[in-house]
Amino acid sequence: MYNNPYERHFEIDVEKFPVVVIESDDWGACEVISDAGMLDKYNAVMKKYNKSQGGESSSLERPDELEALYKVLEAHKGSDGNSAVFTAYTAMGNPDFDAIRKNNFTQYVDIPINKGFPAPWQGEGVVEKMREGMLRGVWHPEYHAMLHHTSPKLWMELLNGNSPASELARELFDLYSYYQLQHLPEFNGYNIHEQYQMVNTGFQRFKETFGYMPNAAVTSDAFSETELVWLALGINTVPLKNCRVNTGEVIVYPTKPWNMQDVYAKIGDCSKIADACFLTRNVFLEVGNTFDEAIKTINKVFKIHKEPVVISSHRANYCGFDRDVVKQRLERLDMVLSALDKMGVYYLTSAELSSIYRKGCSVRKVGSKTLFRKWFDNAITPDYAKDFPVGNHWLDIQ
Repeated sequence: MYNNPYERHFEIDVEKFPVVVIESDDWGACEVISDAGMLDKYNAVMKKYNKSQGGESSSLERPDELEALYKVLEAHKGSDGNSAVFTAYTAMGNPDFDAIRKNNFTQYVDIPINKGFPAPWQGEGVVEKMREGMLRGVWHPEYHAMLHHTSPKLWMELLNGNSPASELARELFDLYSYYQLQHLPEFNGYNIHEQYQMVNTGFQRFKETFGYMPNAAVTSDAFSETELVWLALGINTVPLKNCRVNTGEVIVYPTKPWNMQDVYAKIGDCSKIADACFLTRNVFLEVGNTFDEAIKTINKVFKIHKEPVVISSHRANYCGFDRDVVKQRLERLDMVLSALDKMGVYYLTSAELSSIYRKGCSVRKVGSKTLFRKWFDNAITPDYAKDFPVGNHWLDIQ
């Protein structure tokens, strides 16, 4: 018998307030290929070890790619007049390959993204462009990882090993690549105290980089105790508790039975032990998904499931070495947003949606202004907004 660990606070009428959240992962990670000049070398390594290719979709974002994405988002306004916005889940560190080589793979050393990026990854202007997107109201960073989908401890063990996988790891290291064509779950090998130190370091970096502590944290690498660490450190939004794929099935990752996902959780479920809300993703706009498929799923989420739409997306959709492919995916995003505009949607961040489920209201900085949403008469509103009617209001607060 399922013992429900959640409670409900507020429910959202999606006919009155059709919410759309766009969650996008992997930003800031220097993971696979640093530049187009490395493609031939990378593909040669893949061929040598009989591995699939395709790493060209996993390069670090460039400022011009972010600008192209921002322009698409700014071209679309919700019912309240605010632009479409990405909740951008961002990795807060990358390997210092040169330092790791100098210590003979005995100690992991990294570089915070606000302190630069490893050579030869070209990260000039990336963080500054992210901050610009925040001011323009189209970019809202949240926390994703320290080392994306890779346990530093397991990676060091692999680099020091004698197996074919270790040989591959060292050849990839020579290309300034840390992704091993498999998940080495980030927190694997770390006890809860060590996880606390890792996450706390990441959160402090996040604040130094973006000016606020993260409200949301997401990674499919999280253990159940990792989620507790997040909550203890102030996270109030846990996305991807599960997901409903476009074909309709609610799933968790079957290859990761150890993680914190729960197939029974519903979007808007709240924790009984902390001021936190759990979200799920219910529309996928990824590399292999079509416009027609996305719109059909969006209509189903609104009309049949009567839920807010939470779109799953990844950096690989909008950044890569094949400019034509990137252009096509931006055009697909533009078409989806155009269809959503006609539906009269409200574009929210993950943290806003969570806050409305928890408190009936939300506050978000939109450029130089502050947007207060009060969507319930009995909302738990701050004192300065007690007498505000239901709706969206601009506040003169810092």
